[in-house]
Amino acid sequence: VTGVTRSGRDGTLAPDAWRDRLGEYDWIVLAAPSTGETRAMIGADELAAMKPSAWLINIARGDMIDQAALVAALEGGTIAGAFLDPTDPEPLPADHPLWSAPNCMITMHLSGRSQTTMFQRAAALFLEYLAAYRAGRPMTNVADLDAGY
Repeated sequence: VTGVTRSGRDGTLAPDAWRDRLGEYDWIVLAAPSTGETRAMIGADELAAMKPSAWLINIARGDMIDQAALVAALEGGTIAGAFLDPTDPEPLPADHPLWSAPNCMITMHLSGRSQTTMFQRAAALFLEYLAAYRAGRPMTNVADLDAGY
């Protein structure tokens, strides 16, 4: 497993190094926020650099992948397949070519959440953050508006 981080800390790749190594991996998993740096980060060049046996998994944001390039890569056998939790746009139109692309599995952008607990957790976090706000205490998981997430 090789991770990519903004800092490139020990054991991970820096943002400018991952593209050169795409051909080494069997599975490429996208798990990042949608920012100016991540939008369309996987396009025709990146897909062409992957192994023909590689699978692309997106559990992040749909706009991270150039959908037309992905359809072409799947139809042309450039990569083995794709698992897409998010798509761009969402919902994906019924006539979108990804629905019929070979080896493309699409879920409803909830793969990381359990429907039985998601809303309970969200409500509990809201109440926790509201109490912290009202008491003047710092909150956790605060978005960095400069970073975009």
